[in-house]
Amino acid sequence: MSEDLETAAVNTGAEPEAVSTGEFNIRVVVNGVSQGWWTDNGSPEWWITTVSDQSDSTTWTWVDYNGGRYLKKSTNNYLSYRSGNVIYSTGLKMRAWAYAARWNYDPRSKQLSSVDNDNALVGRNGDYFYCNGENVVELELVAV
Repeated sequence: MSEDLETAAVNTGAEPEAVSTGEFNIRVVVNGVSQGWWTDNGSPEWWITTVSDQSDSTTWTWVDYNGGRYLKKSTNNYLSYRSGNVIYSTGLKMRAWAYAARWNYDPRSKQLSSVDNDNALVGRNGDYFYCNGENVVELELVAV
């Protein structure tokens, strides 16, 4: 399946310049208990998972662009999800700017939702994360 058929988030044009909003790590919390820190599992798929130590986790920044908010790891490396893959539908992963998804974060509830997936909340299933509103987790943005 081609890359463009596996996601609903499609951005055109050059990657925007990031205006620094501060860097942070993301801690996963369920029922008040830390479940680790967000990172990706690397090549070939770059799925979002957790590591136990903050020092091993991904450092993120927000990119505000054209009315949307994007979570950026590094140049041309953004949080997104798969929508066209039957097995991993709505699974969170790192993707290029062209496939970066827009996100909303509520600091009061500590919940992240996918603008591009009907504002579905981010949850966890096993070792991986999805924007499907199931098994919703709290995500704490911890400044670095």
